[in-house]
Amino acid sequence: MSNVDSRIEKARAQAGQMRVMGALLIPMLVAAIGLPFIGELYLVTFEPAPWAAAVGAPTAILIKVLSYAPAAAAAAAVMMLQPVLVEYHEGRFVSDKASAAFQLAGLSALAAFFLKMLISPLAISLLGGAPFAWRFDPLDIALMVFAASVMMIGAVLDAAAASLKAENDQIV
Repeated sequence: MSNVDSRIEKARAQAGQMRVMGALLIPMLVAAIGLPFIGELYLVTFEPAPWAAAVGAPTAILIKVLSYAPAAAAAAAVMMLQPVLVEYHEGRFVSDKASAAFQLAGLSALAAFFLKMLISPLAISLLGGAPFAWRFDPLDIALMVFAASVMMIGAVLDAAAASLKAENDQIV
């Protein structure tokens, strides 16, 4: 087995390990977001705090949905990377499916960033929730870097797949 073949097998094995780890951790990620969300929906519906009683149950529920939307979009970005690991585990390192998954994950992470920074706080304040306050923390920078990097990797893989297809078509 050549050095290249052993590196490919090692990369495939690592992708398989990450795929299994993702399959184990994604349910925990969903539970970490979903369980508190369900609890808060219950509380604003059946045992409302003074602010929830003041705005009404439907508006309070909408405020809670908006407050969890950035976390849901970020979790979706992580889940959208699973097809990439499937492709890599099967040895297809440059594929249209992997590049599309990277680009969708990047767009979802970008949506999470804008939901967290602007859309959710503004909509919540317009609905009568907490007043709009511009909050920026270091994790927001990490989210932007993640989104930009994943989208860039997807675009590079897409260009590489198109280039390989064009070269293949010329040979045939």
